[in-house]
Amino acid sequence: MGWTKVRLPTRQQTLTMVVARSPGNDTPFMVLTSVLVEPADDARRVPGYYMRRWECEEGIRFLKSEVNLERIRAFNWTAICRPVLLCALAMLYLSWMLERKRDLAERLIALGQPLPEEADFLLYRLLTGLMEAISARVYCGRAVPRLSLRKKPRV
Repeated sequence: MGWTKVRLPTRQQTLTMVVARSPGNDTPFMVLTSVLVEPADDARRVPGYYMRRWECEEGIRFLKSEVNLERIRAFNWTAICRPVLLCALAMLYLSWMLERKRDLAERLIALGQPLPEEADFLLYRLLTGLMEAISARVYCGRAVPRLSLRKKPRV
């Protein structure tokens, strides 16, 4: 982990570049920030701030693409608030399921589609699996199969 003060030709403000490496990864993570970085503890917190922000950005992208938040057509504020609340509740429910009902979430994710080695944002796959499970149950009368994301030990 390291940091240094930098100046850009187009800005008056002094910025700080923080460079960090995650364990097992040779590619450094570089952040240019206006956050004041003095002690090493500040430098360690900056990548966490940006990772949290990235999670928020990914959540908004999820709401727009998967829950169709941008397709809401309404003419007054109350009519807009209700579908937006429903979209937020859908995301909250899926996030809760990932945190508290991990076994069910894993079954639904596995049902939805095969995962790559490292899944980036599981809400996409969880929503797909939930929709598949509802379709299977409602239209076909099938039960949700017992699948798991846990890697099986190699023999």
